[in-house]
Amino acid sequence: MKDYSFLKPSNKLEIKIGEESHFCTIYYVENEEITVFLDTGKDLPECEIEINIYAQDGIYNAKSKILSGNCLGEKVFYKLAFPTNIKHSQRREYLRADIEAPFHLFIKEGEEKPFLLESVTKNICAKGLCFISDRLITSYSNLSVELLVDGRMVKTHAELVWSNPVRMENTFKFMTALTFTDISKTDMDFIAQQCRDFKPEETA
Repeated sequence: MKDYSFLKPSNKLEIKIGEESHFCTIYYVENEEITVFLDTGKDLPECEIEINIYAQDGIYNAKSKILSGNCLGEKVFYKLAFPTNIKHSQRREYLRADIEAPFHLFIKEGEEKPFLLESVTKNICAKGLCFISDRLITSYSNLSVELLVDGRMVKTHAELVWSNPVRMENTFKFMTALTFTDISKTDMDFIAQQCRDFKPEETA
């Protein structure tokens, strides 16, 4: 039996229709269908699609189909056909480096007042960052990032890729990965160059 553990709820899923990309979060997997939700409320057609599933062990590319869509409050849920022609790549879309950079994360859940989390990245790439904190980030959070990289302030909205518990010094913390959703190309190019120039021995 094949291992479909990469279809875990809360994993980020990218729907590609032509030149457009729409980021979703896996909500439910049952009866060879995947339910995902979009925070943007975008109306997507029922058609054949390409999908990328972002998991901890890499990216899974596959074919699928949008079967139906349904509104629930401000969110739109879509049912997708079970993926076929699955290809797994351990390579990241962008070079990732273990750069420790301070950042502010503004977290808003529902009607609650935004919460400010101050932390330092574990690693970064041009399209996202990873960090460890005491707080679990949920799939339903609206996220904004202010990241300071080599004196440059990068501001962007973000979405959760995954947030998993890790044991550290006899306690549990959460390792979390975010993907940037509206970062400018100029900022992406700057971060990508920082990652290319990074030398691990410089942190020793």
